[in-house]
Amino acid sequence: MTALLEVSALNKHFGGLHAVKNLSFSVEPGEIVGVLGPNGAGKTTLYNLLTGFIAPDPGASIAFEGRSLLGLAPHRIAGLGISRTFQLCRPFIGMTVLENVIVGALGSKRGRGADLDARAQALLGRVGLAGKAQVPVEVLSYGDQRRLEIARALAAKPALLLLDEPFAGLGSGEIADLSALIRQVHVDEGLTVILIEHKLREFMRLVGRVIALDFGEVIAQGSPEDIVRHPAVIEAYIGRGDAGDPEARHVA
Repeated sequence: MTALLEVSALNKHFGGLHAVKNLSFSVEPGEIVGVLGPNGAGKTTLYNLLTGFIAPDPGASIAFEGRSLLGLAPHRIAGLGISRTFQLCRPFIGMTVLENVIVGALGSKRGRGADLDARAQALLGRVGLAGKAQVPVEVLSYGDQRRLEIARALAAKPALLLLDEPFAGLGSGEIADLSALIRQVHVDEGLTVILIEHKLREFMRLVGRVIALDFGEVIAQGSPEDIVRHPAVIEAYIGRGDAGDPEARHVA
Protein backbone atom coordinates (compact mmCIF):
# COMPACT_ATOMS: atom_id res chain seq x y z
CA MET A 1 0.00 0.00 0.00
CA THR A 2 1.27 3.47 -0.91
CA ALA A 3 1.66 5.78 2.08
CA LEU A 4 -0.76 8.70 2.30
CA LEU A 5 1.84 10.81 4.10
CA GLU A 6 5.58 10.29 3.89
CA VAL A 7 7.98 12.35 6.01
CA SER A 8 11.76 12.05 5.80
CA ALA A 9 14.71 13.88 7.38
CA LEU A 10 12.47 16.53 8.94
CA ASN A 11 14.36 19.08 11.04
CA LYS A 12 13.52 22.48 12.48
CA HIS A 13 15.77 24.89 14.36
CA PHE A 14 14.57 28.00 16.17
CA GLY A 15 17.85 29.78 16.76
CA GLY A 16 19.88 27.44 18.96
CA LEU A 17 16.90 25.19 19.74
CA HIS A 18 16.67 22.02 17.64
CA ALA A 19 12.90 21.60 18.01
CA VAL A 20 12.42 18.73 15.53
CA LYS A 21 15.29 16.30 14.97
CA ASN A 22 15.51 14.19 11.84
CA LEU A 23 11.96 12.84 11.93
CA SER A 24 11.06 10.15 9.42
CA PHE A 25 7.75 8.27 9.36
CA SER A 26 4.85 7.36 7.10
CA VAL A 27 1.08 7.13 7.56
CA GLU A 28 -1.05 4.69 5.60
CA PRO A 29 -4.58 5.45 4.36
CA GLY A 30 -7.23 4.71 6.97
CA GLU A 31 -4.92 4.71 9.99
CA ILE A 32 -5.43 6.55 13.26
CA VAL A 33 -1.89 7.39 14.34
CA GLY A 34 -1.10 8.96 17.69
CA VAL A 35 1.80 11.34 18.29
CA LEU A 36 2.81 11.06 21.93
CA GLY A 37 5.27 13.09 23.95
CA PRO A 38 5.74 15.33 26.99
CA ASN A 39 5.32 19.09 26.77
CA GLY A 40 7.98 20.54 24.51
CA ALA A 41 8.53 17.29 22.60
CA GLY A 42 7.88 18.96 19.24
CA LYS A 43 4.36 17.66 18.55
CA THR A 44 2.65 20.93 17.58
CA THR A 45 5.77 22.06 15.73
CA LEU A 46 5.42 18.88 13.68
CA TYR A 47 1.84 19.83 12.78
CA ASN A 48 2.95 23.35 11.85
CA LEU A 49 5.59 21.87 9.55
CA LEU A 50 3.15 19.46 7.91
CA THR A 51 0.58 22.19 7.24
CA GLY A 52 2.91 24.91 5.97
CA PHE A 53 2.66 27.31 8.91
CA ILE A 54 6.43 27.10 9.29
CA ALA A 55 9.10 25.86 6.88
CA PRO A 56 11.44 22.97 7.70
CA ASP A 57 15.20 23.17 7.56
CA PRO A 58 16.76 22.31 4.19
CA GLY A 59 16.97 18.63 3.29
CA ALA A 60 13.50 17.58 4.45
CA SER A 61 10.90 15.71 2.44
CA ILE A 62 7.14 15.87 3.10
CA ALA A 63 4.93 14.12 0.55
CA PHE A 64 1.14 13.79 0.62
CA GLU A 65 -0.43 11.38 -1.85
CA GLY A 66 2.91 11.37 -3.63
CA ARG A 67 3.11 15.16 -3.98
CA SER A 68 5.67 17.30 -2.21
CA LEU A 69 4.25 19.83 0.28
CA LEU A 70 7.49 21.78 0.62
CA GLY A 71 7.08 25.48 -0.07
CA LEU A 72 3.28 25.36 -0.20
CA ALA A 73 1.19 27.86 1.79
CA PRO A 74 -1.26 26.53 4.40
CA HIS A 75 -4.30 27.16 2.20
CA ARG A 76 -2.70 25.20 -0.66
CA ILE A 77 -2.00 22.27 1.64
CA ALA A 78 -5.57 22.40 2.95
CA GLY A 79 -6.78 22.38 -0.64
CA LEU A 80 -4.89 19.14 -1.26
CA GLY A 81 -6.81 17.42 1.54
CA ILE A 82 -5.16 18.07 4.93
CA SER A 83 -7.24 19.71 7.67
CA ARG A 84 -6.26 20.42 11.25
CA THR A 85 -7.52 21.63 14.58
CA PHE A 86 -5.49 23.65 17.07
CA GLN A 87 -4.53 23.38 20.74
CA LEU A 88 -6.45 26.59 21.38
CA CYS A 89 -9.83 26.92 19.68
CA ARG A 90 -9.81 29.53 16.93
CA PRO A 91 -13.42 30.27 15.96
CA PHE A 92 -14.15 33.18 13.63
CA ILE A 93 -15.55 35.74 16.07
CA GLY A 94 -18.52 37.77 14.84
CA MET A 95 -19.92 34.85 12.84
CA THR A 96 -22.53 32.25 13.63
CA VAL A 97 -21.72 28.60 14.22
CA LEU A 98 -23.02 27.73 10.74
CA GLU A 99 -20.98 30.48 9.08
CA ASN A 100 -17.84 29.16 10.77
CA VAL A 101 -18.37 25.75 9.17
CA ILE A 102 -19.09 27.28 5.76
CA VAL A 103 -15.85 29.27 5.91
CA GLY A 104 -14.03 26.03 6.65
CA ALA A 105 -15.42 24.57 3.43
CA LEU A 106 -14.60 27.64 1.36
CA GLY A 107 -10.94 27.34 2.35
CA SER A 108 -10.57 24.21 0.20
CA LYS A 109 -11.63 23.41 -3.36
CA ARG A 110 -12.52 19.93 -2.11
CA GLY A 111 -15.11 21.39 0.24
CA ARG A 112 -16.85 23.79 -2.15
CA GLY A 113 -20.07 22.96 -3.95
CA ALA A 114 -23.67 23.89 -4.52
CA ASP A 115 -24.77 21.95 -1.45
CA LEU A 116 -22.44 23.88 0.86
CA ASP A 117 -25.12 25.12 3.26
CA ALA A 118 -26.75 21.70 3.50
CA ARG A 119 -23.41 19.99 4.08
CA ALA A 120 -22.52 22.49 6.82
CA GLN A 121 -25.88 21.85 8.50
CA ALA A 122 -25.32 18.10 8.26
CA LEU A 123 -21.86 18.41 9.82
CA LEU A 124 -23.28 20.42 12.71
CA GLY A 125 -25.80 17.64 13.25
CA ARG A 126 -23.03 15.07 13.22
CA VAL A 127 -21.04 16.87 15.93
CA GLY A 128 -24.09 17.60 18.08
CA LEU A 129 -24.50 21.30 17.26
CA ALA A 130 -27.55 21.17 14.97
CA GLY A 131 -29.61 23.31 17.32
CA LYS A 132 -26.93 26.01 17.53
CA ALA A 133 -26.39 26.80 13.84
CA GLN A 134 -27.46 30.44 14.18
CA VAL A 135 -25.84 31.03 17.58
CA PRO A 136 -22.97 33.56 17.68
CA VAL A 137 -19.82 31.52 18.01
CA GLU A 138 -18.47 33.57 20.91
CA VAL A 139 -21.21 32.34 23.26
CA LEU A 140 -20.42 28.63 22.75
CA SER A 141 -19.11 26.61 25.66
CA TYR A 142 -15.53 25.40 25.40
CA GLY A 143 -16.68 21.85 24.69
CA ASP A 144 -18.93 23.06 21.87
CA GLN A 145 -16.05 25.09 20.43
CA ARG A 146 -14.05 21.85 20.26
CA ARG A 147 -16.92 20.20 18.38
CA LEU A 148 -17.14 23.18 16.05
CA GLU A 149 -13.43 22.92 15.25
CA ILE A 150 -13.91 19.35 14.11
CA ALA A 151 -16.97 20.25 12.02
CA ARG A 152 -15.07 23.11 10.40
CA ALA A 153 -12.11 20.84 9.62
CA LEU A 154 -14.42 18.20 8.12
CA ALA A 155 -16.15 20.80 5.96
CA ALA A 156 -13.07 20.90 3.72
CA LYS A 157 -13.56 17.18 2.92
CA PRO A 158 -10.04 16.21 3.97
CA ALA A 159 -8.30 12.92 3.39
CA LEU A 160 -6.07 13.53 6.43
CA LEU A 161 -7.26 15.12 9.68
CA LEU A 162 -4.72 16.40 12.22
CA LEU A 163 -6.18 16.77 15.73
CA ASP A 164 -4.15 18.78 18.23
CA GLU A 165 -5.21 17.98 21.81
CA PRO A 166 -8.96 17.84 21.08
CA PHE A 167 -9.73 16.75 24.67
CA ALA A 168 -7.88 19.60 26.38
CA GLY A 169 -10.03 21.38 28.95
CA LEU A 170 -12.94 18.92 28.65
CA GLY A 171 -14.65 16.89 31.36
CA SER A 172 -14.80 13.11 31.31
CA GLY A 173 -18.27 12.99 29.75
CA GLU A 174 -17.30 15.47 27.03
CA ILE A 175 -14.14 13.47 26.31
CA ALA A 176 -16.14 10.25 25.91
CA ASP A 177 -18.59 11.96 23.53
CA LEU A 178 -15.86 13.59 21.45
CA SER A 179 -13.88 10.35 21.30
CA ALA A 180 -16.95 8.55 19.94
CA LEU A 181 -17.36 11.33 17.38
CA ILE A 182 -13.76 10.94 16.19
CA ARG A 183 -14.26 7.18 15.77
CA GLN A 184 -17.48 7.78 13.87
CA VAL A 185 -16.10 10.29 11.39
CA HIS A 186 -13.00 8.15 10.89
CA VAL A 187 -15.22 5.32 9.67
CA ASP A 188 -17.99 7.30 7.96
CA GLU A 189 -15.73 9.73 6.11
CA GLY A 190 -12.97 7.22 5.40
CA LEU A 191 -10.52 9.57 7.10
CA THR A 192 -6.93 9.06 8.04
CA VAL A 193 -6.29 10.72 11.42
CA ILE A 194 -3.19 11.85 13.29
CA LEU A 195 -3.89 12.64 16.94
CA ILE A 196 -1.90 14.59 19.52
CA GLU A 197 -3.31 14.22 23.02
CA HIS A 198 -2.19 14.26 26.67
CA LYS A 199 -5.24 12.35 27.94
CA LEU A 200 -3.46 9.03 27.72
CA ARG A 201 -6.25 6.59 28.49
CA GLU A 202 -8.51 7.84 25.69
CA PHE A 203 -5.53 8.42 23.40
CA MET A 204 -4.47 4.78 23.69
CA ARG A 205 -8.03 3.55 23.08
CA LEU A 206 -8.36 5.59 19.90
CA VAL A 207 -5.11 5.05 18.04
CA GLY A 208 -3.85 1.99 16.23
CA ARG A 209 -0.20 3.05 16.15
CA VAL A 210 1.89 5.48 18.18
CA ILE A 211 4.88 7.64 17.29
CA ALA A 212 6.52 8.75 20.55
CA LEU A 213 8.61 11.92 20.58
CA ASP A 214 10.94 13.45 23.14
CA PHE A 215 13.05 16.56 22.66
CA GLY A 216 12.03 16.65 19.01
CA GLU A 217 13.06 13.13 18.00
CA VAL A 218 11.36 9.76 17.68
CA ILE A 219 12.11 7.56 20.68
CA ALA A 220 9.70 4.73 19.85
CA GLN A 221 7.09 3.59 17.34
CA GLY A 222 4.61 0.76 17.65
CA SER A 223 1.25 -0.39 18.94
CA PRO A 224 -0.25 1.27 22.02
CA GLU A 225 0.43 -1.91 23.99
CA ASP A 226 4.12 -1.85 23.07
CA ILE A 227 4.54 1.89 23.61
CA VAL A 228 3.24 1.92 27.19
CA ARG A 229 5.93 -0.62 28.11
CA HIS A 230 8.77 0.97 26.17
CA PRO A 231 11.61 2.05 28.53
CA ALA A 232 12.32 5.30 26.67
CA VAL A 233 8.66 6.33 26.81
CA ILE A 234 8.40 5.52 30.51
CA GLU A 235 11.54 7.56 31.16
CA ALA A 236 10.22 10.52 29.14
CA TYR A 237 6.92 10.60 31.01
CA ILE A 238 7.86 9.46 34.49
CA GLY A 239 11.62 9.72 34.89
CA ARG A 240 11.66 13.50 34.62
CA GLY A 241 8.14 14.03 35.95
CA ASP A 242 7.20 16.46 33.17
CA ALA A 243 4.35 14.68 31.46
CA GLY A 244 1.96 17.61 31.74
CA ASP A 245 -0.93 15.35 32.75
CA PRO A 246 -1.63 13.29 35.88
CA GLU A 247 -2.55 10.29 33.72
CA ALA A 248 1.10 9.99 32.67
CA ARG A 249 1.84 7.95 35.79
CA HIS A 250 -0.30 5.20 34.28
CA VAL A 251 1.93 4.80 31.19
CA ALA A 252 3.77 1.99 32.94
